[in-house]
Amino acid sequence: MMTDSKTRAVDTRILKTRILKFLQHSFDDFYEHTIAADKHGILTWMSDSYCQFLGLSESPVGKHITEIIPNSYLPQVIASGKPVLLDVLYIRNQWVLVSAVPLLNENKEIEGAFAFVATDSPSTAKPLLAKYNRLQSEIRNSKHYQNERSSRYQLSQIAGQSEALRNVKHQIRQAARFDISVLLTGETGTGKELFAHALHNLSDRADKPFVSINVAAIPDTLIEAEFFGVAPGAFTGAKKEGRPGKIEIAQDGTLFLDEIGDMPLTVQSKLLRVLQEKEFEKVGSNVVQKTNVRIVAATSRDLLTMVSIGEFRADLYYRLSAMPIHLPSLRDRMEDIELLSERIIDECCERLGVATKELTEDALQLLQSHNWPGNVRELYNVIERACIMNEKATQISSKGFRDVFTSNLIRNEELNSRANFSSMSSSTSSASQNSEHPSKSHLTLKKQMQHAERQAIQQALSDTQGNRTLAAKKLGISRASLYQKLETLQIN
Repeated sequence: MMTDSKTRAVDTRILKTRILKFLQHSFDDFYEHTIAADKHGILTWMSDSYCQFLGLSESPVGKHITEIIPNSYLPQVIASGKPVLLDVLYIRNQWVLVSAVPLLNENKEIEGAFAFVATDSPSTAKPLLAKYNRLQSEIRNSKHYQNERSSRYQLSQIAGQSEALRNVKHQIRQAARFDISVLLTGETGTGKELFAHALHNLSDRADKPFVSINVAAIPDTLIEAEFFGVAPGAFTGAKKEGRPGKIEIAQDGTLFLDEIGDMPLTVQSKLLRVLQEKEFEKVGSNVVQKTNVRIVAATSRDLLTMVSIGEFRADLYYRLSAMPIHLPSLRDRMEDIELLSERIIDECCERLGVATKELTEDALQLLQSHNWPGNVRELYNVIERACIMNEKATQISSKGFRDVFTSNLIRNEELNSRANFSSMSSSTSSASQNSEHPSKSHLTLKKQMQHAERQAIQQALSDTQGNRTLAAKKLGISRASLYQKLETLQIN
């Protein structure tokens, strides 16, 4: 145990040294402008080069930073006391790289903040961003980091420059400043958990636990115990010492509830008590426990529709959605495909241990031509498989994506066209069946069973308007089993 502890300490020191060297080289090689403000956001310094870049005819010292740069990071850094080590900012019709750091006195009180700005071209900034991403990956994968319940993603790691994404990032920063519940909505694969991590990192609870739980993946019989914990000897088979629930583990921190729309009504009422009264009781206990946890929920379902049909409590919905933030689908921010793809391919190559690669122009055009129903998660999977299939190549062209991408297109077309098949007339039905048998004759029994299972699940979801709880009951399986099959069969 002592050896492991010493090893982790050495690993952490080495990683910190690499990060400090990285920051030093970044400031020397990339950052060219500086700016500073006091604790009230009043400018106290701006370099001449930055004044020229902003087109200022006179010194802005004495003015509030937002008068000069409305979307500056300095007010956020001054308010939170937390640095923004690397992010992008849109100024004067171009993107710049920014690092902003709080200025503390000897009593660790915030006296102001200063920032460094790089206005080089995107091609010059790419090496910096790539190296930053690699360091972030090392931090996330280090044993010391994984042993703690803490958030793993920064807002700057979410790639993109589109207007839609910038609006979401602004809302996340605003929500982080206030201790309120947040509801993240959007299609599956849009990165709801990443934004929840980023929100926690920006908040005053950043040094407290971040606990994530997927509501849809927990069987109904276990969900209450998972949330609230179990009292000692609560039921036969329970541990003598009991077990803490996720709410207790996340005390003073953030509890992220993914797929909140799948929460049973009986548990919804108890979660409402947590939000209203800041208290809960363990399963099998009458002892009331206080909690100071912050709830961030996410869903890909229409909760308001669920409220109207009695599947979700209206009072819980309005408690959760004190700050609703809708995440755009990837097809609504297609201009981010290039940045996303570059970040994903760098990460995949490093994790898989294959040669560093880049995408050709025609490969990017191919990626930008797809509708991406699975959003960023689907994009990640496609690029990851392409890296594996083109292991030794240094470039991946559209040809290198064909086999991988075609399988995705076929699967998505199957999902989109199922309604068309079901509406065929009886006269064409028998012809369809006759042509279907030859196409299936080459499939193994396992493949045919998967095909039938996929169709049954899709039909159940269609009949229940996407309600997975009702679909599971209709199929005679648990919600956890249905969720697992959705992943295994890659049903969006």
